[in-house]
Amino acid sequence: MSIGTGKTELENGIKLFRNENYQEAIDSLEKTFENKNDIESGYHLALSYAQIQNYDKTLETFDKIMRRLDNPLRIMQAHIIVGYIYAIKEMYDLAEFELLDALASGIENTQIYSVLGYIYYKKNNTRKAIDSLRKAVAMDSQSANARNSLGFILADSGINIEEGISEIKKALSMDPKNPAYLDSLGWAFFKKNDIANAKEFLTKAFEIAPNNKDIKEHLIKLDQLGYKK
Repeated sequence: MSIGTGKTELENGIKLFRNENYQEAIDSLEKTFENKNDIESGYHLALSYAQIQNYDKTLETFDKIMRRLDNPLRIMQAHIIVGYIYAIKEMYDLAEFELLDALASGIENTQIYSVLGYIYYKKNNTRKAIDSLRKAVAMDSQSANARNSLGFILADSGINIEEGISEIKKALSMDPKNPAYLDSLGWAFFKKNDIANAKEFLTKAFEIAPNNKDIKEHLIKLDQLGYKK
């Protein structure tokens, strides 16, 4: 391969990525990265894998270039993506490690604190989860995801159900048909023992996302409560 050809393939792969043609970008960038093992093609290749949710390939590619990254924003983004993937895989200690590394880059980010909140809650550290999510909301008051997560944890833990409902309603005002937010509000009303509202919002969530496992579980618990009564 000539230098000119390699550069053209790299530019083409990056262009495809920016145009959201992720599989085509992968096809192009894989060849360049295999031949050159360079940061630029590897970075965009990892991002492309992440976009199509090929998380094993994302982790594999980032592992090959992580220590060579020298741009603080790219370092932060790489750690966030890797941390998010570990969280999805329920590898919470590794996820926390990656996200704390992202913060160590010196750039604070709403997304980091939002995912940390989720991780801490899964690790049964409710206080740290709430603290992280409050930081996320303070940094970006328009982050519907952070507000929903904060509200859900406040309600689910019983620490402050009313504040939890308020936060989830703020999230829903920004994204009224989001099934995750509707589910959170339904569950918050369930924790408040407001069965009528719980049923209303859980049913709305189910109608939008009938295959969602969490929504199904919440509806089953609501039905079980009805049988007990």
